[in-house]
Amino acid sequence: MLCPACNQENDDTASFCRFCGQRLHQAPGTAPGAATAAAAPPPQAQAAPPAQAQAVTAPPAASAKSGELAPNTLASLVKQSMEVESPDAFSLQNKKLLRVNMEACGGQVLAKAGSMIAYQGRISFTRQGSGGVDKWVKKAISGESFTLMLAQGTGDLFLADAANDIVLLYLNNESITVEALNLLAFTPSISWDIKMIKGAAGMMAGGLWTVELQGTGYLALISKGEPMTLKVTPQEPVFTDPNATIAWSQSLNPTVHMDANLSSLKGIFGSTHGELFQLAFQGEGYVVVQPSEEAPKTSLQQPRTGDSGPAGGILGGLLGR
Repeated sequence: MLCPACNQENDDTASFCRFCGQRLHQAPGTAPGAATAAAAPPPQAQAAPPAQAQAVTAPPAASAKSGELAPNTLASLVKQSMEVESPDAFSLQNKKLLRVNMEACGGQVLAKAGSMIAYQGRISFTRQGSGGVDKWVKKAISGESFTLMLAQGTGDLFLADAANDIVLLYLNNESITVEALNLLAFTPSISWDIKMIKGAAGMMAGGLWTVELQGTGYLALISKGEPMTLKVTPQEPVFTDPNATIAWSQSLNPTVHMDANLSSLKGIFGSTHGELFQLAFQGEGYVVVQPSEEAPKTSLQQPRTGDSGPAGGILGGLLGR
């Protein structure tokens, strides 16, 4: 049977043309091509209804978008992002947000000045006192790169630092040395002191001072990305970019190592400190580094040069920023 539309040969029993889809068995008296015209809806039937007649509906269950891009309902947002309560002194709400249970901390916690994003209950904040004349002198020398605030009271305190990842630790009568900018918070049960890296005079601001912590309690560090720990042995010393170095075992005493042969790299890479200066770790222990050659850049590093506005400046002064 020939198709009346495309004139192609089809099987006599076929109802539609296998080439163009035209109906082959037409009702008596129907002109060729009429079936196609009849099958198509009139133009006005294809037009969309008036805009005012369309109702806003919820997104379909099966969306072409991925789960991360699909719109969320208000109930789902509240449920998925609701705070997670914990009896522990420190607990992570997510990779970038720390919850401090003030009661479990004994009513006090030490934190980087300005790191509070929210709290529940009655909590007061004061700039950390001297803690001894020697420590106060060191803190004054180290400058704004290391300023602590003391939080006291009852309730829950939430801390974060420029959306950096948070590394949560528990020290059990142990010790660790932390680069000052990477220290977020710790419980008062841990003793602390400020130290300067040997041979770092004149190297670079912000990378000279470290905090030695020792005792039993919780400790929170910050990292730009997932950290990695390197093993140090007498046979295999470790050299790190100072800006990428987060913490190390207190048994190690790093020194500044300069490779004059690498001076030609200055200006080629985004960071020159790691190429010209490295921290040399020798002995037995470990070093924790972050996957970034830049130190954590937060609003807490240069609090007086930010653009937080008058309100931010006032609160910053109250909280030691």
